[in-house]
Amino acid sequence: MKAMPRAALAGLLIVAPQFALSAGDAPDQGSTGVLSDQQIEQQLKGGAAHATTRGLRRQNASAPAGSISLNIAFEYNSFALKPEASEQLRQLSSALTSDTLRADRFIVAGHTDAKGNGEFNKRLSLQRAQSVKRYLVGSGVDSARLVAVGYGAEQLLHPDQPNDASNRRVEIRDLGAAPAAP
Repeated sequence: MKAMPRAALAGLLIVAPQFALSAGDAPDQGSTGVLSDQQIEQQLKGGAAHATTRGLRRQNASAPAGSISLNIAFEYNSFALKPEASEQLRQLSSALTSDTLRADRFIVAGHTDAKGNGEFNKRLSLQRAQSVKRYLVGSGVDSARLVAVGYGAEQLLHPDQPNDASNRRVEIRDLGAAPAAP
């Protein structure tokens, strides 16, 4: 396997296939491999724009809102979060409750690779998205701002490598500001 830059191995960010940057353009994830709340916030608001590497890709160049996929650690074939997932989820929670993002709604989308049964993968991806949503709600993010969905292997990050681990991810998509109550 070809060696990957540390930032690409540490976590995944999806922000679209139309753009690609060198590894040096990816956010610095430090020695822990965890993106900071500011880095997450910047990607969700589309601030780092034409994003990326295996870690980043812009979903839609004309869309004002962004998307970020994080490599959240789960137990094997389970939706139980591993302890090492907590720091990245704390940073995500902090970003979602920041002044910049606190009025926005988000999709929490679970993805799997193509290994195994498609029906199982779809269910597992939804359960993993729900686990992330539960964590975020428990950390102070309003449940009404989050919608959990599971795509299984329907939206592979690397369709040419369907069994690659990089396809297993949790993506956060900014839907923009919630409509004002009448």
